[in-house]
Amino acid sequence: MKKALYTLTTTFLASTTSAIFAGDRIGDFALIDNQGTQHHMAWYDDQNAVVILPQANGATDASALSDLEDLKESYADQGVVFFLINPGMETDREAVSQDLASMGVELPVLMDDAQLVAEALGFTRLDEAVVYNPKSFELIYRGPTGSDLEAAVLRALEGSDHSLVTMTTDGSEIEYSGVGADKVPSYVADVAPVIKENCATCHREGGIAPFAMDSKLALQGWSPMIREVVMTKRMPPGQIDTKVSHKMKNQMNLSDAEMQTLVRWVNAGSPVDGDVDPLVGLQWPDTKWTLAEELGEPDLIVKIPPQAIPATGVLDYRDIPLDLGLTEDRWVRASEVAPDNADVLHHIIATVIPPEGKPDGQQAFVKALNSLPEERAAPIRAEMFAAMAAGKQPNIEKIFEENPELEQLSIGLILGGEDDIPQFGGYAPGNAVSVAPEGAGGLLKAGTSLSLQMHYTTSGREVTDETEIGIYFYPEGEVPKERMTGAVGNDFDINIPAFTKDHELELVTYILNESDLYSLMPHMHFRGKRMKFFAEYPDGSEELLLSVPDYDFNWQLVHELAEPIRVPAGTKIRAVGAFDNSAQNKANPDPSIDLSWGQQSFEEMFMGFYSWKEIDQSGDD
Repeated sequence: MKKALYTLTTTFLASTTSAIFAGDRIGDFALIDNQGTQHHMAWYDDQNAVVILPQANGATDASALSDLEDLKESYADQGVVFFLINPGMETDREAVSQDLASMGVELPVLMDDAQLVAEALGFTRLDEAVVYNPKSFELIYRGPTGSDLEAAVLRALEGSDHSLVTMTTDGSEIEYSGVGADKVPSYVADVAPVIKENCATCHREGGIAPFAMDSKLALQGWSPMIREVVMTKRMPPGQIDTKVSHKMKNQMNLSDAEMQTLVRWVNAGSPVDGDVDPLVGLQWPDTKWTLAEELGEPDLIVKIPPQAIPATGVLDYRDIPLDLGLTEDRWVRASEVAPDNADVLHHIIATVIPPEGKPDGQQAFVKALNSLPEERAAPIRAEMFAAMAAGKQPNIEKIFEENPELEQLSIGLILGGEDDIPQFGGYAPGNAVSVAPEGAGGLLKAGTSLSLQMHYTTSGREVTDETEIGIYFYPEGEVPKERMTGAVGNDFDINIPAFTKDHELELVTYILNESDLYSLMPHMHFRGKRMKFFAEYPDGSEELLLSVPDYDFNWQLVHELAEPIRVPAGTKIRAVGAFDNSAQNKANPDPSIDLSWGQQSFEEMFMGFYSWKEIDQSGDD
């Protein structure tokens, strides 16, 4: 297979870069459009062709656009998908949407802010269109719109000829810029620092990643995969859309410049320079605790009893009581789970059980009901008393449906979220720590224990897991003045039809008192596709808090706000997400079945986890 060399700038392309040869694969890629929806070309492998035309605010080629819309009218129902692409000429999505609206156009615009996809597709002018095969990731046409483009679409529909046809156009030129546009990035000065900062923590000897990026030779060997995972946004596994909403403290996304550095270096053949390799001999903390750099070693390490995991089969959840051995009360600042066998440990949910025991459902319901304003609580009590007086059971399901915050409060109390009990760290891939802000914390009373819900998956070999939990205390005698709280939103009424590509659900969680919002976390299983979180304020206004356009079940990330958001009492957090239960979802165990709520990974959940700190702390000791 002939090697494809890619454009660095229009001038650089003319002087140093050859054209893409027939039969060469462009490769898979993913881009977010002007409405915040991610489009991954692998999702369209049930389609016959993808047609793309450049867009530029106030400069889109009107004739080419008209041709494209006519073509869409004729072929959209024949398995042909149509996009516009903005090749980094405008990064403001709202401005792009307004430009489309002024032209009466409704096509999605792929926002190629780093210019890497347009570069890979070989765009040089605004009147060029391309036809891309999403099954083979090959380009079969690049040239003018009109009859030649239609002929390429017909070739794609017939499937008889996949050779690349290129034709020149004379439209406005596209200028390429950014890192690597005028010269190949330096391995020593440009590439190695990006790898060290974003990749090497996991991709090292003994790290959680499957291979190490610890030398120039390793990087050269893995360079095709590096390009693929950057172009498809699979790595780093940040998941979030960094161009909208609020900035997150722990976002793991590459910047446009970092993406340009890596991809353009790989496109140039991964050359190395310099006598010293910056990736050789990197030093890493000799500890399993990621919080050690900030807080030192844990004050208390609790070992979970060894868990034998068989080689195959579906494993039920395990409920494991864990005695903390506390003989005196201690205030908690943070906790962390150190997994022993991360390849089989799917998740841990830790519930704090105080010495007096965990509240039962009835107690939790009564306490939650009493916490509501009296004008809200009184009618509910009257309805329940009327039912019991008639010898009937109260319709709790109806009560929860009409008062969803009551269900939320009840579940929170059952899980231990009351009074001074700390928020305790659980575990899921990418999420193993819980750290309260300085001056906030929770109390573990003497005699407190943990109840661990542990979920294991088999890996093809028998193993024993000996995971540990580390706890960080405030100094003895120091009582933090503030308490963290939060909620878990959970939709138990899930019904996802077989073969659906984008089945949308919505979940509302209530913040009853004025609070500072600290973090948000989506949770779905293998069919989870995307999720956005909106704050709906009592005055009727709405704000996008977080967008996760390409949810990945393999990384259960808690997204921490760089700065807490002050929200008024009565704020609703609305989580809007979707599931891909089709064959295009490569992680889908079986697209032919209807899905409902269930604990196992091959079933589904739709949840949002939130942490916040109430402004009025007067109820705390």
